Amino acid sequence: MAEPVPAAAQSVSLHQGAEVITGRATELYPEGIAWDPTRRAFLVGSASQGNLSVIGQDGGIKELAPSIGMVSTLGIRVDVARNRILVAYSDFWVRQRLDVGDQPPTSGVAVFALDTGKLQRKVDVAGGRGRTFANDLTFDRRGNIYVTDSVSDTIQRIGLDGKVTPVVTDPRFAADIVGLNGIVWHPDGYLLAVRYDTGVMFRINPNAPAHRRVTEVKLPRPLVGTDGLGLRPDGSLVVVTNSIGAAVGVPGGVDAVTVLESKDGWRTAGFSKRLDPWATQGPTTVAVTPHGDYVLSGDVGELMAGRTSDLVTLRRIPGSESGGYGR
Repeated sequence: MAEPVPAAAQSVSLHQGAEVITGRATELYPEGIAWDPTRRAFLVGSASQGNLSVIGQDGGIKELAPSIGMVSTLGIRVDVARNRILVAYSDFWVRQRLDVGDQPPTSGVAVFALDTGKLQRKVDVAGGRGRTFANDLTFDRRGNIYVTDSVSDTIQRIGLDGKVTPVVTDPRFAADIVGLNGIVWHPDGYLLAVRYDTGVMFRINPNAPAHRRVTEVKLPRPLVGTDGLGLRPDGSLVVVTNSIGAAVGVPGGVDAVTVLESKDGWRTAGFSKRLDPWATQGPTTVAVTPHGDYVLSGDVGELMAGRTSDLVTLRRIPGSESGGYGR
């Protein structure tokens, strides 16, 4: 277990932009990542340990917050304005590997202080359901958090007061294993989310009438295996897909990174860049930084296959270091 690191810790600048950052941590298996501008470093969770760690440009990995329980810490967002780190957590994958006894299914959002890493609160989103899998999250300009549950037909919202309310329930979201996963908030006032198993993208307007709240974004083809999303300052969307789901009965995904662009407010979108196959096996999501967009491969597939690994790889998307991908 690594030592905690304060926000004021020194971190090497990424101005020169390492193409690949490699670190090692015993059976960490990070699935989610976010860029922390206050530390000029990356924050990652752990599919096996339920903690939160910092990764520097040199690949050094230090624990920021200890385990919050027998859960996986998954999607991560940094809310600098409110001094928060937001982390989706669930015991869904833990239950596939371990006997948790009488513990009821667990899903929620953990809120940590950005400057200290101290846990401030845990918000339950399971609501007593027999199956639950909080997987990813995002937040809007007012600080409301939106959470995808990969085995639910509902996206939930958490207000600044911690109150949980359903944003939308739609039969197109329902899934047995891994449905809705990656989600981002668009500054024009809507959400973009993608199903892992089918690769279908949805545009969700929380404030629209119920019958118009969810529309399918027309893509050149479905992006099966979509795990994480990253919205770039230029409005393009980085989509990270993988084949990890094949181990649990969700075939069809490929290890790839696709950049989407839309000219009509995300009613349709086209491919502006595609890297298939991705150079590192098992990518899960991306951190958009001022110095390039870094894709995380934390060997989660090894964990799901019953093997062990201590390798963590961050690989920059070619061309992203200049602030755009070029044409």
